Amino acid sequence: MLTPLFFVLAQSATPFGSPVPETINPSAPMTMSEVRFNECVDLAVDDPVSGVVEANKWRIEGGRFLARHCLGFAYAEQFNWPAATSAFAEAAKEAEIAKYPRVANFWAQAGNAALAGNDPVKALEYLNAALVQGTLLGLEKGEVHLDRARAHVALNDYDQATKEFVMVHKLAPQDPLGWLLSATLARRMGDLPLAKADIAVAAKLAARDPAVALEAGNIAYAGGDTEEAKVNWEKSVEIDAESRSAKVAEKYLAQLATSVTE
Repeated sequence: MLTPLFFVLAQSATPFGSPVPETINPSAPMTMSEVRFNECVDLAVDDPVSGVVEANKWRIEGGRFLARHCLGFAYAEQFNWPAATSAFAEAAKEAEIAKYPRVANFWAQAGNAALAGNDPVKALEYLNAALVQGTLLGLEKGEVHLDRARAHVALNDYDQATKEFVMVHKLAPQDPLGWLLSATLARRMGDLPLAKADIAVAAKLAARDPAVALEAGNIAYAGGDTEEAKVNWEKSVEIDAESRSAKVAEKYLAQLATSVTE
């Protein structure tokens, strides 16, 4: 009955990260390149096809790695993950040669795009390149470890994924997605006490997330508590009946009702 492992990976609102940079130094005026980058990304989000054209035009004019980075976002908005991954990686390579201060973010986005494109091996390569820079701190570093955990799960390396989640919780303890995914993994590995502990944290951080309620129900069901499972699945539907998580919860509730009447 239970959902496949890491169904919730698709729940992230930002599957390919956030644009960088708006500005390198917030206390200083933006450079012309930063202004154009922001304009390019805005266009890529609003009109991805035009964004590809603008990014390539800027690249020909000498926009270098910022133009390539914008191109990555334009492709990502079209869910063209191979092209997005390639653009982000090329931008990262150019930025590294230029000793750009935020090159680690470029590598992180290349890894994130590779993960979205179901290429966990390449994702790990790029995510490792992000960490090697030694410039990421706190939440940004935690998000890289979260993507590494997702990649290791995709490669069925659950032990390494578990280690990555330890880092996620240390660096980004306020990120509910990290707790949700670690709870899902713990349930799949049969560690229900850990799964219950992690989903409880996720529920505190994101009480109105249908994916969190769905997984809480999954964990309760795995532990034999069908009443608690029913309560949480119903909550998932109540929070957002149109969400993917709620649709799965509805299916489980129907199956549960059928098993009771038989």
